[in-house]
Amino acid sequence: MSKIYRTKRIEGTTVPGIIHNGSYFMINVDVYEDGMVNCWELVDMHGLKNKLEQGWLVPRIPDEEHLSIFQLGYYKVEKADWLYTPETYYAHIQQTIYQLNPDAANIYTIHERERQLMQQRKIIYAPKAVPFYIENEFGYSTVDGSGFYIFYRGSKQNGLVYLNVYQDGRVDWMHDGQEYISDMDKVQKLFEDGTFFTDCNQPIQIQIDGLATITLSGSASASSADKYVELQEMHTRLQGGKTAMEHCRDCYHAYLEEPSEYKRERLREAYEQIPEHQRMFLGDMDSRDSDYVRIIYDPEDKREV
Repeated sequence: MSKIYRTKRIEGTTVPGIIHNGSYFMINVDVYEDGMVNCWELVDMHGLKNKLEQGWLVPRIPDEEHLSIFQLGYYKVEKADWLYTPETYYAHIQQTIYQLNPDAANIYTIHERERQLMQQRKIIYAPKAVPFYIENEFGYSTVDGSGFYIFYRGSKQNGLVYLNVYQDGRVDWMHDGQEYISDMDKVQKLFEDGTFFTDCNQPIQIQIDGLATITLSGSASASSADKYVELQEMHTRLQGGKTAMEHCRDCYHAYLEEPSEYKRERLREAYEQIPEHQRMFLGDMDSRDSDYVRIIYDPEDKREV
């Protein structure tokens, strides 16, 4: 008999949270209708309680600490008004599951045998959540997307929002309980006029819906212009096109196979098309983009093999 497996689509929603792993990292906590929660590891409700008790997942951080927001920046928390304690945060996530699944049907629990198998196989499940919107209820047609965190200058208050772009070019975000829907052209203007921004050079109050109102200060790791290019790249990837990063890797391998000044120049052009904050992801965690930089800007420095 052959080994087989099946996959099942499990829907859910996200709530903001913070991982404390040496530093503090802003994340979307993925909450699913089957009672599972992803906080850099997929856990059941018992596992979630453990993560909160261990201080791995936290709903607040002390003033004067720094908060890292992935591919956005590293910001000092000057002061904050947090909504939850660990206990009330657990209850909040539990209530979110009940809203997704009012009958509490098919709630999943990780049993001891499964836990032992995961430890034996050295597996940590952390599935990537896929944003989507329902295009048509008839036939349940949905459109997939992708997104990132960015600051939004609202009419009444500023917010940290998760900006999603979809395969068909729709762009949406939530702020202060309201959903905003736009398209790539209109959103480009919002990046250009500063409605979407990345820097907090002066202390600025930011609302994180469902978590806190905080005052942040600090410089971004990416400019607003670079974040818009990143959004374009996400849209290209969703449509099945080749991103600037993929094109750059192709140019890199072409140069390695047959080095020439022409191919080095092509590599330089491709490399400089990638937003600066994303160039580190061209290589692995150790090398990052160092070999690209060596070839492009210091070709006389030969790589040791």
